[in-house]
Amino acid sequence: MLLTLTTLQKRKPHLYNPSWPCSQCNSSPETLNHLWTCPYILPEFSPLNTFKTLLLDLQTVYLVKFLFAIPLKSLPDSFVAKFMAIDCWDCDPFSNSCLRFARELIPMSLTNFLGTYFSLFIIWSIINTPLHDFHFDFYVQIWLYRSVFFHH
Repeated sequence: MLLTLTTLQKRKPHLYNPSWPCSQCNSSPETLNHLWTCPYILPEFSPLNTFKTLLLDLQTVYLVKFLFAIPLKSLPDSFVAKFMAIDCWDCDPFSNSCLRFARELIPMSLTNFLGTYFSLFIIWSIINTPLHDFHFDFYVQIWLYRSVFFHH
């Protein structure tokens, strides 16, 4: 679970007053949904836009790596279109599958699709490092910034 203020308030109410709102807008509880839509954040610094950019980069890296991987059976001409249409890439609005990436989980829709063409060994060997990089960038570009701001 991501450490939003509401999560911290539930875990340690003696440290985080349950009545505290979002530290940036001071108008709403800081939930995961609020993180993406806080009106205080300028559009170019929006966690939503940052997440979308990181997710698009992850999608591109995965697609390239899988196109050059050795499949169990030949990839159909529709592979790219079907890969791009997996619900884990939908973030307008966010699909539950898409939010799994934010929660450091791998969406089943992605692994189920890839499992029809690649061995589990190939899938995990390709998914592992880019997903780690995605989570690191997600932490640095979204969570670290918010944590520093909150503690300030």
